[in-house]
Amino acid sequence: MGSLTVFSSLDRPTLSAQVARHLLELVNREQLRAGDRVPSEVQLGRDLHVSRGSVREAYRTLAALGILEIETGRKPRLRPIDPKALAQVFDYALNTSQVTVAQVTETRRAIELQTSQMAARHATGAQRRMLRELVGQMRAAGTDHARRFASDMAIHSMIAEASGNPLNSLLLSAMRSPLQASTRTHFEDSRSESELIRVIDAHEAVVDRICAGDPVGAASAMSYHFDISLVGAKRREQRARPHGEAGAPGTLGNLANHS
Repeated sequence: MGSLTVFSSLDRPTLSAQVARHLLELVNREQLRAGDRVPSEVQLGRDLHVSRGSVREAYRTLAALGILEIETGRKPRLRPIDPKALAQVFDYALNTSQVTVAQVTETRRAIELQTSQMAARHATGAQRRMLRELVGQMRAAGTDHARRFASDMAIHSMIAEASGNPLNSLLLSAMRSPLQASTRTHFEDSRSESELIRVIDAHEAVVDRICAGDPVGAASAMSYHFDISLVGAKRREQRARPHGEAGAPGTLGNLANHS
């Protein structure tokens, strides 16, 4: 696999980090791909003249980041990109108030507007049919909140997939927890039936424009979807404040009021 740098002279606190960096450089140098195997802990430790414990620590770090798949008795392999590690970053940033609910909402809105435009350009016939079917399921769910919620999430996931850019699916999947919380409020709050129908109509308008191959119209419909969602969120916050129920800015609880 080419020449390997020996790290035996490194300080112990930085050794595992250096091993991890070396492995990532090896992946780049060898042009490895998801699913390819990488050297075992024993082999890499021998090649680099470092302890197996240091290699194990490096490999565990890379596994936690969603880069390596480690199974007992088998050589580690590279994993496909996984939103779980990134989701932990979003959760941590929100829970420690390093980002605000407004910033999360702005980011999601920007991604979803761009994603809807790209989906209008690139969606396949099968994806367009699936989007229409999901809207039908959302409307047919009636008072079944769980079914409406599942259809809502499936629509947004399918739009991201139809955009043709895997980063859109990655980012939106990483936001899945706050997305789930925000979407659920459409169907489990005090909104009237007419208000719920408006939300469903907004989703259908987005899908219609995507299926029509209209990028501008799709982005406009998605923007309207966010507009009516935020109006409802502000109204719910105002109702909650006198009773001390509003979440603190930047918390996941408050994020559930935005969709």
